[in-house]
Amino acid sequence: MQKGGWLQAARAQHDVQRQWLDWLRAALPEELRAAVVSVVPRGEELTVLAASASWGARLRFALAALAPQLEARSGRVVAVRIRVAPSGRS
Repeated sequence: MQKGGWLQAARAQHDVQRQWLDWLRAALPEELRAAVVSVVPRGEELTVLAASASWGARLRFALAALAPQLEARSGRVVAVRIRVAPSGRS
């Protein structure tokens, strides 16, 4: 089963999400780093899961300021969406 394409695809997607999470946390001010629970890239959209709604609001402003760095990292990302992570994930 480990040779199956679905498992490799799942691992690859997890690696991409982890790379985005690590990059984003490094790019954000220290006080906002822990507020990012996960980052999910899908095509031209990057979804950032925040620990709470209040952290999400602060991240929205911080991510707007990071737009040039986001574009430099991946010209494919056109939109960034902030969502609140489900309970128990933070």
